[in-house]
Order: sequence, then structure tokens, then C-alpha cells
Amino acid sequence: MGSARLQGAVPPLRPGRVRFRCADERSRRRPHHKGRLQGGLAYSAGSTVLETGIYEVTHDQAHRDLHDVVMLAGDVFPACDTCNTRVRFRLVRTAPYIFQDPDFESQEDE
Repeated sequence: MGSARLQGAVPPLRPGRVRFRCADERSRRRPHHKGRLQGGLAYSAGSTVLETGIYEVTHDQAHRDLHDVVMLAGDVFPACDTCNTRVRFRLVRTAPYIFQDPDFESQEDE
């Protein structure tokens, strides 16, 4: 009988996935912010940036540690001064450029 109580107290080895949902629809993130992305495509120097956001940079031969940069949509991913075009960029998360955000766009004088 004592062992039955003990078994009930042991947590399962593989707990189920827990999902949380917002109670208020307005509290959801805006569509331009996807949160931190796992994996994803690697872009090379010379490619056009498709989404404004934070990109993780990986250098050839690891001459420099991974680091994050902000890139704007429409710009071109640059080459590295050391590893030239053998640098790769991976989207970590999207984020709007502050002056393209509706709340911060400069308004023309009327």
C-alpha cells in the first residue's frame, strides 16, 4: 500500500506539452514579431534581406564568435572583411524598424 502512494507521487518521465493561450485577444503579439525562431534558412552575403529583424551571423572558420545584427528588408547582406562571402546570416526574430512602425513614423506638417 505504501508503494502505491509512492508511485503516484513520481512525476512522469515524459510530461505532455503544455500550451498557454492569451485570455485577451488584444494581448497577442503583433504579426511583425514572430518571437525567437529555431533553425531557419541561412542567407549568404549578396542576398537581399527579405524581412527586417535580428539575424545571427556565422563566420567561416569561426574567426569570430556568433553575433547578432539588425538588418532591414530590401538591404543586401554584406560580405565580411575577413571571410568575404563565406559569412552566413540566419533570422533569429523579426522586428520592425522603429521609424517604419505606425506609432513612430514621422508625420508631415499639415
